[in-house]
Amino acid sequence: MAARSLGLTPLLNRTSQSFTARARAAIPAQYANYVTASTVVYAAKSKKGAVTKAKGQSNSFRKKKAAEDDQGEGAIGGANRLNEKYYMPPTPVKVEEFLPSLATKENVGQILGFPSTVIPALSQTAYPTLLNEQFNLIKPAALAIREPTVSLLEKVDNAMKTPSAETRIVLTGNTGSGKSALLLQTVSHCLSAGWVVIYVPRASTWMDSSSAYSKVPGSAMFVQPSLASTLAGQIINTNRSVLTNLVTSADVRVGRHDVAKGAPLLEFLEIGVKDPFAAQDVMEVFLNEIGAQKEIPTLLAVDEINNFFRPTQYLSHEGKEIDPDQLKLPNLFLNYISGKKSLNHGAVLTATSDHMLEKKSEVLEAALGLKQASPYKQFPQNLASWTQGLTKFEVPNYTRQEAKSIFDYYKKGNVLFDVPSEKLFLSKFIASDGNPRKFFTACAKGV
Repeated sequence: MAARSLGLTPLLNRTSQSFTARARAAIPAQYANYVTASTVVYAAKSKKGAVTKAKGQSNSFRKKKAAEDDQGEGAIGGANRLNEKYYMPPTPVKVEEFLPSLATKENVGQILGFPSTVIPALSQTAYPTLLNEQFNLIKPAALAIREPTVSLLEKVDNAMKTPSAETRIVLTGNTGSGKSALLLQTVSHCLSAGWVVIYVPRASTWMDSSSAYSKVPGSAMFVQPSLASTLAGQIINTNRSVLTNLVTSADVRVGRHDVAKGAPLLEFLEIGVKDPFAAQDVMEVFLNEIGAQKEIPTLLAVDEINNFFRPTQYLSHEGKEIDPDQLKLPNLFLNYISGKKSLNHGAVLTATSDHMLEKKSEVLEAALGLKQASPYKQFPQNLASWTQGLTKFEVPNYTRQEAKSIFDYYKKGNVLFDVPSEKLFLSKFIASDGNPRKFFTACAKGV
């Protein structure tokens, strides 16, 4: 197998690792490594466990350094020993569960964990990438009740008896201000309150050409069968208990399947799971059904919403970038986001994400008043038409009270880089300007 230059390989903490250990840290564990002064050569293990050497390479260097590197601070096995010099091992923190009744001003600053009844539902979808890093470091997964938490949940609760077209909110704010966390808190709140919840934590994966797609004959539209099928399965597992008594209101045909009136919605969704080529039709009928009923409110929650308002990475047969509204599944969601379609009872809650700057949407920013539209630049009218009537909800940085509660939570979880003190808290709060992501990084990583 071809050699790879170490200069192009991402390495761990160069200042504390020996050359060989840094090389080992960059190579997958399933490979044995032959290290020379300039290159690392992969050698896959044979079925009998033997190592096949690359032609012309010697393993003497590896044998000579093995014992030394295994004991060194920079070796893979020594990484935890190195951490123990600076970090106490993380310990579980006892927190109360985040129940709907606790979302009050009196509880601002409290750290509350996701309810045990909600965690299985949340496990059906991935957490937002950057939040997942925090949740892996401190157990159990928990978030602070903030002033915007109380304010937003009040708006959402008021939408329980009104059409979703009247409550279409976009969470905005500085990079790292906690938009994804607030969206996730709202998802947890609505699940606890018995809503139907359709949650898309990473909208970028709908647009990055990672799912198979095909053109609809005689149309400019495209379908993503496996993506629609996966979403149908997630909705089942997230809302199983809530959907138990809901049924189809009319006879319907999806793909090659005929479904009679009165069929349980859970069984109807299963058609999309088992037959991906029928999944898009299943999702369209399901949203119509769930939107028409008046017994249970519905929350449609989408993170990284800016990806819905910029060209995708999918290409047409002519090699041109496909817009999101040409993909039938994003198009379906855009109808509810824009208010062109509405759920009888419920809300549409979305959040922008700009941790990847190339994924920002000028169309959406201009519509929300976040950016002054240039008179010399024409935005795509097809994308701009989906932004009508969206309401901006600004998510601020931590207040001092909120940040202090988070700091104490980090202290209990033993993830602070330095010895906790009031002086340390103030230095971290001031240095991060109260930005949640920067505050977490400064406290938990010692940056």
